[in-house]
Amino acid sequence: MAPLGPGGTAARHRVVRRLLAGARLTARPWPGGGWQLADRAGRWRHCAELDALWTAVRALSGPVITPDAGDPTRVWSLPGPSAPDPHALVVWTAAALRAGPASGALTVRAAGWSLTGGADPDSAPVLHRARADPAPGGVCVEAPWGARALATHLARVCAPPDAAG
Repeated sequence: MAPLGPGGTAARHRVVRRLLAGARLTARPWPGGGWQLADRAGRWRHCAELDALWTAVRALSGPVITPDAGDPTRVWSLPGPSAPDPHALVVWTAAALRAGPASGALTVRAAGWSLTGGADPDSAPVLHRARADPAPGGVCVEAPWGARALATHLARVCAPPDAAG
């Protein structure tokens, strides 16, 4: 997945920490690239990219994002006062595709950004810089089911740290 400019490693790390808060695992950026994932017993593994990180998290502790099987919505938009952090979008989308149950294709749109993944289970989500604003002032999640629950979870992850609770 392409870098998103200066400060990308630190910004993505903040979101990874937020997503792993209840998973009894820790992850930190690996100096040579990727992530170092550790469990409470001190065992660790190097994950070269976000997709590998979330695959390892799922194997060690289960999903960190679980779509609501009772939620039939396929598209859900959450308006917001400002565009969400693109780093949060990248981290959350990789987590949703790799750490949760197989949900098929997933597209996340926000002001100026679009991420799509799931067509090929071995490939990373593809980040697109959108020419038009596909979700004016907010976030839009498109999934085969559970879009409302997924969008609500993404909005919590994208919220400023003091508002995320």
